[in-house]
Amino acid sequence: RGSPHEGGSAGFGLAGNNDAPMAAKGQIIASAFLGIELQCARCHDSPYHSTKQRDLYALAAMFERKPVVVPATSRVPAAFFEKKMRESLIRVTLKPNEPVEPVWPFSEVTGSEDNDTLTSRMQRADDPREKLAALVTSPENTRFAQVIVNRVWRRLLGAGIVEPPDDWEGRQPSHPAMLDWLAKEFVAHGYDLKHVARLIMTSQVYQREAIGKNRTITAELRFFVAPDRRRLTAEQIVDSLYAAAGQPMAVEELTFDPDGRRAASNRLTLGLPQRAWMFANLANERDRPSLNLPKARAVTDILEAFGWSGARQNPRTDRETSPNVLQPGVLANSAASVWLTRVVQDSGLAEAALNADSPEQLVDTIFLSYLSRLPSDAERRPLASALTEGFDERVLPLEEMSMPEPPVPLPRVTWSNHLRSEANSIALEMEERARRGPPADPRLRVQWREVYEDVVWSVINLREFVWMP
Repeated sequence: RGSPHEGGSAGFGLAGNNDAPMAAKGQIIASAFLGIELQCARCHDSPYHSTKQRDLYALAAMFERKPVVVPATSRVPAAFFEKKMRESLIRVTLKPNEPVEPVWPFSEVTGSEDNDTLTSRMQRADDPREKLAALVTSPENTRFAQVIVNRVWRRLLGAGIVEPPDDWEGRQPSHPAMLDWLAKEFVAHGYDLKHVARLIMTSQVYQREAIGKNRTITAELRFFVAPDRRRLTAEQIVDSLYAAAGQPMAVEELTFDPDGRRAASNRLTLGLPQRAWMFANLANERDRPSLNLPKARAVTDILEAFGWSGARQNPRTDRETSPNVLQPGVLANSAASVWLTRVVQDSGLAEAALNADSPEQLVDTIFLSYLSRLPSDAERRPLASALTEGFDERVLPLEEMSMPEPPVPLPRVTWSNHLRSEANSIALEMEERARRGPPADPRLRVQWREVYEDVVWSVINLREFVWMP
């Protein structure tokens, strides 16, 4: 519903576009919410699962609101079955060009039946797509509730009660009673994820020291005696940098058509991001440099280094979390790290410096803001010593303050004018301004402020900054 170009649930219609887009959406829904893997069913019956090709295309038909046919590009060539070297592992029970009706194929697995009781939860009882939504989220669908709470448990403890979270066939829960109880609590409290998270976070197991190895051991030995240590996600790292610095996320609007001259069907406008999850892939057609968004690009550089992907063709359960050389590099040397360690006027860092009663108190404030803990004496001593010189004179008298001149506004490069000769020059100037970052707070003396910024820089480059406290 809604417009795919202006947000709303209809935006999901733009995802997974290929030769069978509704089948791709069915695969996403089944794996994300039902723990049923249907990837192989795109072209044939699953060789290692009980699911058939018909099951996937029945979901696709419910999305499509009409019968569908398997496209020729998603069929196994007939010549494949003519080879008699050995018995084939795959079967195709769906005949070529056979229409598949929009029916619910997972009653036995989920406990959710397609019957008259659904109509009370539907606005349009004759809409197969709405019926699919009602069947997936029905209180009788025990699988849906269990899959969701299992994903929350996995996020907080390091491994799920059922692993992997997107393919439950043939897997047994390590703690079935716990899974069943959490699922019932989830349903009883109106499918409130915060309630489930609160139950887990207030438990003894979650509040223990994060020394668990739940992700790396077998299910038989997974007793969940403690949570695994967790690195912050890419979005959490970026949001933490902005929140601790007390700066707004002042980047460009995520569009190549800010003047709105192109038709809605030919443009994509994602607005002004205020949080890291609001970013998307910034690649433009043919990677034209005049359409670069340098401030937004500086943020996505950090996100990408820590496993974020702005666009993906297929659903993904786990991100790449292995450490790499880019991660310390972007925290130490990227344009965004320059902005976020600068003491910008009216930022949280500036107010902390102005209100501190002593260098030691300022160091404590920095540690609490970035690491959620107080420094040890060994950590506090050298940093406070660096801030001591000039601390009492750090604030300039009013008559010595010099407010920075605002930059001259630049013409905005858009899709409509980006081929003009001056477009690249404007884009280069925008990139240079982004590299310099915002001006510093004029109330602080330059020499002391730069030392203060170095202290902040050293704290965000501690290894523990990117880990959950």
